[in-house]
Amino acid sequence: MTSASNRFTVNLIFALLLTFHVSSAQDVNNVKRIIGTLASPGMYGRGYVNNGSPVAANFLASEMERIGLKSFPGGFKQDFNVDVRTYPTKVVMSVNGKNLKPGYEFTVFTGSPSIKGAFKLIKIDSSSFMRNGSLKKMKKDLTSTFICYDPSLMKGKFKKMADSLLKNNFTNCAGFIHLSTKQSITWSVMSRGDILRYPVFTVLTSALPPLSNEVTVEVELKQLNNYKISNVIGYIPGTIVPDSFIVVTAHYDHIGMMGSEVYFPGANDNASGTAMILDLAKHYMADTNKLACNIVFMAFAGEEIGLKGSEYYVEHPLFPLKNIKFLLNLDMVGTGSEGITMVNADQFPAYYNLMVKINADNEYLMKVAKRGESCNSDHCPFYKKGVPAVFIYSNGKEYLEYHNPNDKAENLPLTEYSDIFRLIRDYINSL
Repeated sequence: MTSASNRFTVNLIFALLLTFHVSSAQDVNNVKRIIGTLASPGMYGRGYVNNGSPVAANFLASEMERIGLKSFPGGFKQDFNVDVRTYPTKVVMSVNGKNLKPGYEFTVFTGSPSIKGAFKLIKIDSSSFMRNGSLKKMKKDLTSTFICYDPSLMKGKFKKMADSLLKNNFTNCAGFIHLSTKQSITWSVMSRGDILRYPVFTVLTSALPPLSNEVTVEVELKQLNNYKISNVIGYIPGTIVPDSFIVVTAHYDHIGMMGSEVYFPGANDNASGTAMILDLAKHYMADTNKLACNIVFMAFAGEEIGLKGSEYYVEHPLFPLKNIKFLLNLDMVGTGSEGITMVNADQFPAYYNLMVKINADNEYLMKVAKRGESCNSDHCPFYKKGVPAVFIYSNGKEYLEYHNPNDKAENLPLTEYSDIFRLIRDYINSL
């Protein structure tokens, strides 16, 4: 081989490697673009303030169309209605004159009623029950007082008394404050039952001034009835088996806003899983990657308020549920330094063992851990209908932000995103 030929060969190999590197980088950059868009302020936390969930649904529908997915009759969006409770305007608290930051230093329990005013603040612990025999015996009027306590310090019978106090409010106090000694605070927009008769807050202990004895609050609850949201669904037809389906799902909604200033980005939960299903869709659109059976990508709304999107879908399926060969749900895949966990692994040991083998053969991740049956994400409504369904999430202490305003796209490490993607790709190909 001549020297010129050697130089040409080396240059060609280098060019091919560079092209592969750029292509890989572009894929990761596209994933970051999707996560960044979904977690941006303009999505309002993908909840129920400022049409956050519908705005996100429109974005995802346009992404599926851009990738080239096909839609079922009716388009990419499957609309349905939900009843939700929100706090879109006023969520204010100050203790002894110190203003606390909503979402960061305090949260309001979803379902707490609107309230405005200044109140006395008293702290109780186990000794309060012991000293009084029972708080039921307290004679003073507490209608202008908030009772404050740390639930983690209430043990045994005192925990039962505290639970009864919170549930029944037999002291007729104005409201309750739960103290938390954690570094950050979490919030949920899921509420059960009727609107509470009194407000309940969670406050970081570190945010309280010393000798706190007065609290001022202003909260405005808004009830939304028949609020329209949408599942977003697209598919790639199979090349051989038209009546068999592999389904990959992720919820795209998050918990929205608390008041008019603070939004919850939800980068890991679950912009990461949503980005991965679009990444997989892009991969399987290539002619060389198409499957024998259909592969469907479902982005669900309403997961954070009780799996509403997936529950709606299984009652209004776009193709027979019995034709689903396997369903893989992705929820929070932005870490991975300690591997991944498969929920329903005990219920479907063959599917679990297959993933363990693929991972071991390729040395993708540290571990594929197993977990038993749990109705903690959108695989559950399908599983209850008899569909083989599992749920995958990543593990790693490098990023622990969850249901708080710090779950931001710029903070999300995507530690093992690429290897999780490769493992899931190989897994789907083996089914």
